[in-house]
Amino acid sequence: MEGSTNNTNVANYEILAKYYDELLSNEEDLSLWIDYVKQKDCKDILELASGSGLLAKRLKQEGYNVIASDISKDMQEIAKNNFDGEYLLLNMTDYSLDKKFNLIICICDSFNYLYEEEIESFIKSAYNHLNDNGRLIFDMHSIKRLAEFKQEFIEEGYLNDIAYYWTINSDDIDNTINQHFTFYTKDGMIQEHHTQYVYDTSLINEYMNKYFKTVIIEDFIEDEKVLVIGEKI
Repeated sequence: MEGSTNNTNVANYEILAKYYDELLSNEEDLSLWIDYVKQKDCKDILELASGSGLLAKRLKQEGYNVIASDISKDMQEIAKNNFDGEYLLLNMTDYSLDKKFNLIICICDSFNYLYEEEIESFIKSAYNHLNDNGRLIFDMHSIKRLAEFKQEFIEEGYLNDIAYYWTINSDDIDNTINQHFTFYTKDGMIQEHHTQYVYDTSLINEYMNKYFKTVIIEDFIEDEKVLVIGEKI
């Protein structure tokens, strides 16, 4: 695709937020999460990195008391179209709320945006906001995805009248998955780049066991997602 020379790089989700649901939402994965939460004895839920609010919306419809949150103000604005509950702007590695929860969740590989030095802060912040026997549950990329995206994934198409070009590739030297989005708008070509860090489960287990009784499901979604479950004891 060809675009104008007005090439602007923007902060993560500043542009992608507008197209997130159309491009990246996965109803099958959301239903899997809803079914999983239903198996747990919980009432009050904090969702971290809620994005466009689709899961928070579904959880509220199921009768849970859910608070959504994200670091992106752009995502918070988009979420108003989906979720009519409380939506906080916060950094999932460092927050202080005057409330504790039965369950804290973080889905859609949002955990993989964390640098390794942020992992313990993420875990500790959740621990401090959970009731006794409460759970922290998050998913992350399987290490197998590095091989999957060794050959670059390319997708192109249109979202309404906006042409887009999306690539995903992996780097097995620094264990990253890199996604690049290009949108061809009437004002020119706008790009966003997202880097996610893929971690071995043994490392995550080591961090989690400092605070939680931990279970790790290696193939929550086969060859794609790992599920990490920590119970506060």
